[in-house]
Amino acid sequence: MKIITGIFIALMALALVTSPALTQLGISPGSMDMLVPEGQHTLPSITVSNDSDKPMDFEVKLAGYGQGIGGSTEVLEPDTNPLSAVAYINFDPAEFSLEPGESQEIDLTVSVPQGTDGGRYAVVLVVATPRDGEAITTVSRLGVLVRLTIAGSHLVQQGSIKLIGSEPVESGKPIPIKVTYANEGNVHYEVQSNVTIFDAQGDILDIVRSKPAVVIPGYSRELVAEWIPGRDLDPGTYDAQASVFLEDGTLLDEAEGSFEVGMPYVPPAPPVSITLTADSASTLQTEDGRFSVTFPQGAVFSEVEISLRSYPLDQLAPPPSGYSMAATAFRVDGLPGLLAKEATVTVKYLPADLERAEGEAARLKLARWDMADGRWTVLKTNLDRDAMTVSANTNQLSIWAIMVGSPARVNWPLIGGVAAGVIVVGLLVYFLAVRRRGTS
Repeated sequence: MKIITGIFIALMALALVTSPALTQLGISPGSMDMLVPEGQHTLPSITVSNDSDKPMDFEVKLAGYGQGIGGSTEVLEPDTNPLSAVAYINFDPAEFSLEPGESQEIDLTVSVPQGTDGGRYAVVLVVATPRDGEAITTVSRLGVLVRLTIAGSHLVQQGSIKLIGSEPVESGKPIPIKVTYANEGNVHYEVQSNVTIFDAQGDILDIVRSKPAVVIPGYSRELVAEWIPGRDLDPGTYDAQASVFLEDGTLLDEAEGSFEVGMPYVPPAPPVSITLTADSASTLQTEDGRFSVTFPQGAVFSEVEISLRSYPLDQLAPPPSGYSMAATAFRVDGLPGLLAKEATVTVKYLPADLERAEGEAARLKLARWDMADGRWTVLKTNLDRDAMTVSANTNQLSIWAIMVGSPARVNWPLIGGVAAGVIVVGLLVYFLAVRRRGTS
């Protein structure tokens, strides 16, 4: 086992007032993960520093260590963890004061009783109070996580999958496949989920993995694997077969579940990039061909890396007057200035885009967010109904969106004027013809 620093450094305000000076307190290591045998042993020291501009008084104490389902730390007061290390840990000093710029080491020792198995857990809390005599005092707490594994003891690494599912699926966004795993052993360990996804016919669509995560005994951890399907998904139920395993590949549990896709789903465009040079034309295109940017030769003066990725609709600025957002947004990055020659941006619009345009593809327009001006520019957009694409020329890269223009309005005054003109001309021709007949 090794000491892991920097995982948890918490400043938890216990009063209603927050002082900027109190945020300038330091503690290290942020956590410690130690393999210790039975008996008394020295743990790594904790260093507390006062980088504020005020003298501070500190008090050291211990609290229970719990874990939220998302991996967050829960400070248990009172301590309800049955595998607590609070009774095993001693520290010195219990109280101290620091002037601005000073630091203090806290020595830790642990006494593990004979016959102790598995892991033991605690949080070392350092409570800081400013020594300024103000009527309103702000108290801050700094925490260091302590995870102990008892060397040579009987370690039980077992657990079970409790739930497989997903949040509501949103088109254009990755699908989070969630596996809730409960650690039913007596020691913490790192786990990872592996999920195989099937369609209604039982064909494998994909296999995704979550990031590794530590789960302490007696608690559950939600393991999230983000799935970006390689194709569009029809509404329906999709089956998932999940397995959870240790870092070394040891299988802990398997289970089956499912999740629902309520609406037609289109995956986000995968991020792509190209190296653009001055002496050749290039095209930046996603693997599915939905997004492409064509650069002519001489579009740039020097070599530059250009990338394209999807962009969250909920992070877009409001559209200009007379327009509304469709269902597609993306971002092209790599060149903050202007192109020497215009590039052509082509996007295959989705059924969802067309639906927001009430089926009128001619209302779909490409819009570019101009960073310098802080506004959208709706560009002259070319429509190809057969290919279901919209395209526009641009001299700069940025955030892009398909927008929906207002429906075409019937210009009744113009139509009336034209009709009246036609009638007048017709009558004039008629009377001239009649007059000629009368004189002949």
